[in-house]
Amino acid sequence: MTDEDGWPRARSARADRDRGRRTLTASEAAALIGVSVATIRGWADQGRLPSHRTVGGHRRFELDELRLWLENRGAPAPESRRLRPTPQEIPACPRLARELNARTEAIIERVLAGYDPEVPTPLPPPSQPSMRRLALRFVRVVASGLESGRPGATAGRAELAGLRGGLQGPSGARVLVEHTRVAAAVLLEAEAARSEGVELEELALPSLHAVIDHAQAAVARGFEQAHSLRSPLPPGPPTAR
Repeated sequence: MTDEDGWPRARSARADRDRGRRTLTASEAAALIGVSVATIRGWADQGRLPSHRTVGGHRRFELDELRLWLENRGAPAPESRRLRPTPQEIPACPRLARELNARTEAIIERVLAGYDPEVPTPLPPPSQPSMRRLALRFVRVVASGLESGRPGATAGRAELAGLRGGLQGPSGARVLVEHTRVAAAVLLEAEAARSEGVELEELALPSLHAVIDHAQAAVARGFEQAHSLRSPLPPGPPTAR
């Protein structure tokens, strides 16, 4: 369905979230397909590439629709892969979830304190605002999985983070490194809470490890999918003379 200007009508953010859709920006879609941002926008304007606009007027592309679009043109599309069949439920730990949410700033400080100019790292350290955003999102994913006991239900957000990192090319490996640092900080803060006598569930720490495993595996899946998507499109049919 389109509006009076011929644009696809914007769907609500809530509707997209309810259906579990994963959307990309024009630059991310361009990196995925292997063309310029201008080409992506031109194809979308001409109706050649599926897209929609957000309530705020921003162009977005659904990952599943782009997968199908690539497949229809003979280009390799990523498969939804899992490292192994994983159980969807673990012992719920709402007390630990609340404690980690309350300690979010302490977790972020642990992550930032882990960088020191005297200690070289394989990738340039991220900016503090960027690292804070990543840490905040990761803590929310982990806390949600602990609260519900269903870590797979929120792993899609971590997978999308991995996908976006992978679309950046070689430098995108930082998404794996940075999530590992945040995961370590979360575990350290949970251990600190227990040492301080905070009352947690009996299986709180094993459950936390399981939730982090789910999240990290999701980041890796997204990163892997991005690399399979970065293959260039096959050449089109020869132009008739």
